[in-house]
Amino acid sequence: MSKSAMCERFCAMIGRRRLPKVAALFALALLSLVPAPASADNDHQLRFMIQNLYAGSFFQELLAAKTPGEIVAAATLTYQHILATRPAERAVVIADEIAALRPDFVSLHQAAILRTGTAPPATAVTFDLLQSLLRELAAKGVRYEAVAVRPGLDAELPTALGFNVRLALRDVLIVRADLLEEGHVKLSNLQIRQYIAASTDTEGYASIDVIWRGRQFRLVTTHFDLLSFAVPQALELAQTAANTALPVVLVCDCNANADNPADPIFHNFPAYLLLKNAGFVDAFRTARPNDPGFTCCQEENLLNVASAMSRRIDLVQFRGPFKIEDVQVVDAAPADRARLGLWLSDHAGVVATLKLRARDDGD
Repeated sequence: MSKSAMCERFCAMIGRRRLPKVAALFALALLSLVPAPASADNDHQLRFMIQNLYAGSFFQELLAAKTPGEIVAAATLTYQHILATRPAERAVVIADEIAALRPDFVSLHQAAILRTGTAPPATAVTFDLLQSLLRELAAKGVRYEAVAVRPGLDAELPTALGFNVRLALRDVLIVRADLLEEGHVKLSNLQIRQYIAASTDTEGYASIDVIWRGRQFRLVTTHFDLLSFAVPQALELAQTAANTALPVVLVCDCNANADNPADPIFHNFPAYLLLKNAGFVDAFRTARPNDPGFTCCQEENLLNVASAMSRRIDLVQFRGPFKIEDVQVVDAAPADRARLGLWLSDHAGVVATLKLRARDDGD
């Protein structure tokens, strides 16, 4: 592929993968200082977590570049900016957070792989955020297994450094390995689908049916587009993965601020309403009606001292006989940036503990 064609393809793909801060122009302390219990195994409680690992760039330079030469210069700068955010180190610290919380299911977004090479396809791995996180978890004795990997952007550009840079983004669902090995969790009917309602093949969802201690539900993870495709994607999700008689848990980087009509990305709010009208309950807003619960977004370089979060777009939603036991935002307090001197991601994580009741349970 020529440099010009390569640049054109990359920019077309990332143009719609921009984070909310880019789309617009384009904090908070922990909600509870009481440590979460070590496990949600008892009494049919399940703990779900969503965490965007953040590849390390909003891609602003690439989006502004027009000519192949400008794009090469922008790719060089973007690569350097990504490395400056220390992605692999951040993934290790996020793994420490996961090990402390021990969620049963974790939805990871922007689980990036960065590779370099002298010709496409670049194959020398600079970092793999999923593998860094899984290794750290295993080292702490809390093993997780990746059960669904949904590929997103995978594009390569030349740089002024004498090599190409290839970035691949993935959404990944991981599950505690002990639950699988001990038979407490059984999985089936894995579906990984790219949305038809998308101009490129970078958005989609993964769904999987779960038997949890004899009770069954469907778990879905997705990442909606920022702009006009969010609503048709939400509709497509409701008509496919969510079209089931099973109870459903939906973890979503929805890119739709559920609370503030003045927000620049509030035009995605109809996607949120569509899911609400399809019967989904927003766990955080239901449990904490007066808490902002912001999850996005820190500055691009993650070096801002005061939290810049002003939007709540990372959501755990459910439909069916679930009871909310607890919901909290994590990695949003200034203390969370102390270890590395930068925020762990541009997004905070959300952890929701739900009780899966039998349909005839009274409580």
